[in-house]
Amino acid sequence: MTASRTPVMNNGVLPVRPAAVRWPAAACRGADIETFFPSPGDLATVRRALMICDRCPVRIPCRRYALDHRERHGIWGGLTEETRETLIRIGPPPAVPSLPQEPVAEPIVERGFALLESSRGAVSAEPAGPTGSAGSVA
Repeated sequence: MTASRTPVMNNGVLPVRPAAVRWPAAACRGADIETFFPSPGDLATVRRALMICDRCPVRIPCRRYALDHRERHGIWGGLTEETRETLIRIGPPPAVPSLPQEPVAEPIVERGFALLESSRGAVSAEPAGPTGSAGSVA
């Protein structure tokens, strides 16, 4: 039988941290796993883990992984257990409505000039071409 690769801390089994395996560029790669699974009340270790996450190039994918998989333990992507629980409880933010697209100005040909009106009400005049459209005169 092969030995388990699952680390043990405080007589409890901890999951293998996939962030360092999944993303080779992860800043936590090579760090002590206990840093990301601190004992309750160990604020110094929490701060150390958050500082590592803060400079990590894969912090956002790691954070998404933890939220998508409902990771209950440890610090992932710069989020503590409490922060993830809160984010999961309140749910995703409401969708942001997209801004209306500005309509394309249609030229109005009048007396040899093409009048272009923008959605802001400004009017500009350009000499109308031989076909009555705005543009260069032939």
